[in-house]
Amino acid sequence: MGLFSNSKKPCPLCGSPTPRLLATKVEDMPLCKECAGKIDLPDGALDRMTLAQLEQYMAFYEENAAQRETFSEDYRYGFGLLSGALVVDSAHRLLRIKAYDSALVFGPENLQSFRILEDSDPLFTGNADGLTCHHSDVPDKVEALIPSIDQFMRRKQDFEHMEEMHRMMDRDRDHDHDHDHPRPPRPEFVCTPPVRKFRLELTFSHPYWKSFTQEIGAPDFSSQYPSAEDYLREYEEKVEALRELASRLQHIINPDAPQRREDDPQPAAAAAAPAPAADPVAEIQKYKLLFDAGVLTEEEFAAKKKQLLGI
Repeated sequence: MGLFSNSKKPCPLCGSPTPRLLATKVEDMPLCKECAGKIDLPDGALDRMTLAQLEQYMAFYEENAAQRETFSEDYRYGFGLLSGALVVDSAHRLLRIKAYDSALVFGPENLQSFRILEDSDPLFTGNADGLTCHHSDVPDKVEALIPSIDQFMRRKQDFEHMEEMHRMMDRDRDHDHDHDHPRPPRPEFVCTPPVRKFRLELTFSHPYWKSFTQEIGAPDFSSQYPSAEDYLREYEEKVEALRELASRLQHIINPDAPQRREDDPQPAAAAAAPAPAADPVAEIQKYKLLFDAGVLTEEEFAAKKKQLLGI
């Protein structure tokens, strides 16, 4: 049986020996490694399950086997070290929200909508009606930081000049520590970043998964060598990768749905009919009244009359 397995506490699902240490449990009963490996549920869901409910899940998991066998990965978006990945089979319009092959597979009937956010602002949103690319004010925020970056670089240059002067003075001294003076710390560039994090939100129609949320890291400025150009380059690379992710998700939901930008002009309304031409006789009569009242001179009235008559 092995030192680390326990035959006296068999798995309540299959009867196999269970681990002595760190066993996955349902109703305080340990599960074997094979059964525990089939569990792909939202955090905390297993803790709220009864054994009967877990048995129902296991039946559902077996029904999902056909999609797992069909699944052929052609795209993967990694969320970072130890944070997993989202995996796509574009040909079959299938999705996994876990990187490992035994995870549940979701189809187009499951994925209802998604949002990719910059902090709390939408960047990409998608549903059965289509994919929308939203406007971002991050480039404007970066541009607004350029004066602060320039000011910091001048402070840093002044600090480095002072440091060099101190080193030269130290070489001229007799290493008498009584002459040492405290020095200011090296300046660091600190600012509120234009975007702190991205976030992916998926909405499902599914017996066990209603939603999925994952935070995604955003660029940051170097504390010693801040650069608006470097930041924007990293930001644009990140956004382009998220755009690809959004396109893949939209393909799963509805591959024929349109894509649009938030700031795209709406379809132009039918051109307004030209205003009817003014009656020249009526117009001349109006200007004649102004002439009689002394508002227009004789020359002004004559010029206006010629204009209206096309002379």
